[in-house]
Amino acid sequence: MVATNENAIAAKLLACAIDLFAHKGYPATSTREIVEAAGVTKPMLYYYFENKEGLLAAAMSHFVDPFHERLRQVFADTADPRERLTELVWVHLDFCQSHKSLARLFYALSFGPDDQAGQVDLQRYIDEGNALLAQAVEDVRAAGLIRARSEESFLIAVHGTINILVMASLKESHPLSGELARRIIDDLWQGYQNR
Repeated sequence: MVATNENAIAAKLLACAIDLFAHKGYPATSTREIVEAAGVTKPMLYYYFENKEGLLAAAMSHFVDPFHERLRQVFADTADPRERLTELVWVHLDFCQSHKSLARLFYALSFGPDDQAGQVDLQRYIDEGNALLAQAVEDVRAAGLIRARSEESFLIAVHGTINILVMASLKESHPLSGELARRIIDDLWQGYQNR
């Protein structure tokens, strides 16, 4: 049975699993290590999460769902297309900075061997965020703020910049900020402006 409510044991298992998965790798982490780190027994892990894959799926949902909610909130709160895109970039950077172990795990699973995540469908966790970022770029193009036919390359540039900055932050502890998000969009804007 997968835990649907937050309780201390499930939360501890999630936190320990994310930390171990992020630093040792998902395939290399055993359920024994997770339960020892959490200070519980294996039956508790199986009760709340069924197995290690269930724990990974719950960990991803536990954190990615609030991330997507923050992205959707930017759309609800920000009407200006350029400002919305800047805020979306900041949400990506801030979320990864605030959840470094999860971000490290997510990037390891995303860029590692295809079979590393087992039966967990990572694409499911990626699609909504990508769709919202793509919609923001489409809104920028529709507003005439970037050149026609440059939408795809602009989106790739935004995605790539987010990924590089997050990876640099995780590897070298570069601080990420809202000002940095603004500078990213300003710099990209210079090359893609509709002139």
